[in-house]
Amino acid sequence: MKGIYFYSIILLLTSTPLLGFELRDDTLVIKPFVKKQKVYPYQPTVFKTSPTALLYGGVLPFSSEYRIMVEMPSNRTQSEQIAFSIIGKNIIFNSIDRNTPNSLTNRFGFKVSGWRLQYAHKFYLVNRRHHSPYGFYLAPLVSYTTINIAIGSNRYRKTSYYDIRQFNINGIIGVQVGKKNRLTLDIYGGIGYKKNQVFFQSHTYKVAPIDQEDFGDFFNSNVNLVFGINLGFSI
Repeated sequence: MKGIYFYSIILLLTSTPLLGFELRDDTLVIKPFVKKQKVYPYQPTVFKTSPTALLYGGVLPFSSEYRIMVEMPSNRTQSEQIAFSIIGKNIIFNSIDRNTPNSLTNRFGFKVSGWRLQYAHKFYLVNRRHHSPYGFYLAPLVSYTTINIAIGSNRYRKTSYYDIRQFNINGIIGVQVGKKNRLTLDIYGGIGYKKNQVFFQSHTYKVAPIDQEDFGDFFNSNVNLVFGINLGFSI
């Protein structure tokens, strides 16, 4: 019985180093148990721009947005995205104006300037083996835009212009594909609420609201449709 007990102790000490004990040269060594740290996947930051915004400014069809955006993962399944746009005359109109001095927009002195700020919080629909910022996602998208439009060179020089402002909030669904140090493609669409306001600022710095009926039902509707394609690079 004593022999069985003795050999059991020897077997326990020599075959269970995971418990923190090890028999080395007839000496009992107690090794601390160190838990391995979990290795999390690298989640890159994505810098993007929007070719669709360049072709169509969103608020008005004769404007273009030169947009830069950055998306930063906040945890394994979520990310924050912020975008800023400089708004100018539509690139197609610009091309026509450069090649046709007597074009309609040149003759009327059509000028467009403005900016847009956007924010989205994305929730990625991914399993345990995947992570943001890649995959299918849902997100609220909030945007504020202001555009100044001057019709006529004299009005432009005298700082008399129409001031169009838009606030919208939307629910979007999309998918983003890419890899670290690779090109990234982001496609999304959705629907939401918008509010457009139009003011006229004269050279006397007076701002007056404008009757918006002449802008049409689509402009005055509170329904906002969203679609976009973003191209970027993950680093």
